[in-house]
Amino acid sequence: MDKETKEYLDRKFIGLVSKDDIEKLRQETKANFRQLKEEINPIREEIREELQKLRGETQSALDQSRQVIESSLQRVREEGEVHVIHSRDETRADIDRVGEGMEGIKAQVKQMAEEVTALNGKIAEGFKEVKEELGSMLKFSYADLEKKINGLEARIKALEKMVFP
Repeated sequence: MDKETKEYLDRKFIGLVSKDDIEKLRQETKANFRQLKEEINPIREEIREELQKLRGETQSALDQSRQVIESSLQRVREEGEVHVIHSRDETRADIDRVGEGMEGIKAQVKQMAEEVTALNGKIAEGFKEVKEELGSMLKFSYADLEKKINGLEARIKALEKMVFP
């Protein structure tokens, strides 16, 4: 069927339908809509109630999750702070120990410097004493040698006088 023929038949059909038939059809349609609306309303209410319940449960679950997360974060923060404080205390103790060690080393270095200075003084005095002692030994040796040489010269002169009259 072509489009024009269909439109023509639809117009004839509408013309054949009486106003009473249209009114009846309208009344039936309204009644059907009312009935359908009445049947849908309880279902709509059930759906609303279920959605409300789900919202409440979801909100409750979200609140619980949020509380668990917040408590976990708080615990992590507290543990972090405890670790930071503990680390800070250990670092201070280590620094104090290093400082004490440095003080000990400083005292030992000072003592060693004093001992080295004392040893340098003793070594200088020892060299001075050795120099004086060697000087006096050399003086005695030269004096002895001079006496011996003088004695030998005197003997040579005496022998020369004996040999060469």
